[in-house]
Amino acid sequence: MGETTKRIIAGFTIGGFVILLLNSLHFLYGLHALIFILIIAFLGIDEYYRMTDRGINGRPIRLLGFIFAFLFILSYYTEFLYESRSILTMNETFLKFITTYQEIKNPIIPILVLFLIFAKTYSMMFRPLDGNTYNSMSTITGVLYVALPLAIILPMLVLVEGIFVFVYTALATIMTDVGAYFAGRWFGKHNAGLKVSPKKTWEGYYGGVIFANLFNLGFIYGWLYFHPNISQQSLTVIPSYIESIILTFIFSLISIFGDLVESAIKRDAKVKDSSSIIPGHGGILDLIDAMLFTFPLGYFYFYIKIKFLL
Repeated sequence: MGETTKRIIAGFTIGGFVILLLNSLHFLYGLHALIFILIIAFLGIDEYYRMTDRGINGRPIRLLGFIFAFLFILSYYTEFLYESRSILTMNETFLKFITTYQEIKNPIIPILVLFLIFAKTYSMMFRPLDGNTYNSMSTITGVLYVALPLAIILPMLVLVEGIFVFVYTALATIMTDVGAYFAGRWFGKHNAGLKVSPKKTWEGYYGGVIFANLFNLGFIYGWLYFHPNISQQSLTVIPSYIESIILTFIFSLISIFGDLVESAIKRDAKVKDSSSIIPGHGGILDLIDAMLFTFPLGYFYFYIKIKFLL
């Protein structure tokens, strides 16, 4: 079986599983979505830590990274529950707890400060002086790079038209990669001249941006067609066609940047793929590298838009 066929099969399999999750988002308080994100985050962080492990010259503090990744994702899960309080049946004490937690100004900040303190303290007490700074910073960077962007998916899903926002952002990212892959294979002649990804061509990048735009325009049309009775509030959130062209163009550029960031990490680690867990793709980071940058951008864009217009 060829690599392209493996990529397509793996992509459709993962896509189908995600669709099932979205269609049962509030089942069992969204615990299945939480567990899925935790698994993806832990696998991605594990790949990052293995690629940045320099042995006696410095290595990430793995257990500490996993613990704080869990806390970051759990923090955003409380926001998911809070925004879903009108749908879910909750114990009064628990509802009061998550309400109080949401009133804390940016609860991520104290978790991050604790993470920095614990990582630096552990590194100073239990690791050699050589590579001391690398130990703590690689630990923290792995979590910020992988776990936080994935955690943002949870509050994203409970925005007004949250499922649309999630799928729209994901499609802009995925279709940029798909378009670049096939445009590069079929039409690629002019090398982009990037050291971290020397095989990429300008034709591939142009094709990725164009294909993502066309696909997202079609997605908006299809979403409106199959939701004829959509509310005026939801219509305000969904981008116009002109807005979508500009937004998808930005998403595509950020997507390309995310892909290059992971390429630089792999080149520094001297590996071809972050792992071999997904046939045709490589590792978890090979699959989600661009989304780690587009999901936060998509969330904050639509969050700000909702706050201003609704």
